[in-house]
Amino acid sequence: MKKNILKIVAGIIVIMTFGWMGTLLLNRYFTPMLMKSNFFSRTGILDTENKNTTIINKTEKVVVGEDSSATEIASGAVYAVADVYSFLPEEKKTLAKVSGEEAVKKYAQGKKGTGTILTNDGIIVTHKNNIIEEGADYKIMTFDGAVLDASLLGVDEFTELAFLKADGANLTTIPFADSDDVNSGRKVIALGGLTGDKKISLADGVLTELDENFNLSGAEVASSEKLEGVFRMNFSGGENYVGGPVISYSGELLAISSAIKIDNEINYFQIPANAVRDAMQKAVENRLEESANLGIYYISVNPYYKNLKGLTVDKGALVYSASGKQGLAVVAGSAAEKSGIKINDIIVSIDGNEINSSHPLSDFINQYEKGSTATMNVLRAGESMEITVEF
Repeated sequence: MKKNILKIVAGIIVIMTFGWMGTLLLNRYFTPMLMKSNFFSRTGILDTENKNTTIINKTEKVVVGEDSSATEIASGAVYAVADVYSFLPEEKKTLAKVSGEEAVKKYAQGKKGTGTILTNDGIIVTHKNNIIEEGADYKIMTFDGAVLDASLLGVDEFTELAFLKADGANLTTIPFADSDDVNSGRKVIALGGLTGDKKISLADGVLTELDENFNLSGAEVASSEKLEGVFRMNFSGGENYVGGPVISYSGELLAISSAIKIDNEINYFQIPANAVRDAMQKAVENRLEESANLGIYYISVNPYYKNLKGLTVDKGALVYSASGKQGLAVVAGSAAEKSGIKINDIIVSIDGNEINSSHPLSDFINQYEKGSTATMNVLRAGESMEITVEF
């Protein structure tokens, strides 16, 4: 009796083993081969099997854990991306005589860049290098093919962004995120310029860091008139993305892609949404030319730099030039020079607002306008003093 039971159990094990091996071979090798045959592809017998099978090549990048694909998430935001054209008046006369491909070629003789629609009444942002600033005419081409006349509101030198007003209404926009609340590690999507009829450049990646010490001066020292603190993401982007939006997986605007040339190499980064929104507000209110100028070059002090240079504080803005020359740290004739600020001074606060890595000096200066005054707390040779600056 026991021998019979053992034979039955052994037989079941053998059958299951060969059955498992057969299923494995069928799914792994024979099913894909059969699916390629004309007979099975016409009959659809293996369609159900095909729907539940994903074949991944070794070179493919697999993204796991997202509820929606980047394409699905960006499907609404693409309508807020536009191409910005700028051309000189003499080119405009030629454009009136041509159409179609010839007109596009003439546009190319001016400048073309990617832009982002910020408001439904037609405020558009792009990088200043994407346009001709002086004496140019502007047109905007939207994702759905509409061509709109536009005018230049101005260029914000602090962020190096240009703002235009298109003759449009009820345009699609992307809601602003609070970029101060954005942390590294967040998945993001960058959108670039139009590449054809309702086609657009798109790349997904990860926000790797807030580069707090990067200043748009493009030098080792920061300028008091340039944005300090940008986002870094793990895709290089490229020129076609500069001026375009970077959105979160919830569809909010996190940043605008930007670039600067440093040592003959293009450095790509992203301008945080809050800085974009502040600059846009100035452009709308015609206040871009009213921004204050302090006129210094500095290094943002942090605990590392304090220990490196043997400073007495771990925050603030150190007025600095690698040459050690006053004239290269403080601009001649500037508000800083007139107020008596000197090289190696550490500006600790301005009107009671502490200067630190999260709130750099240039951010505070950008909040003032020409003709206004500010009181700065300054450390000079270890002694604290107050200096009043008139911008």
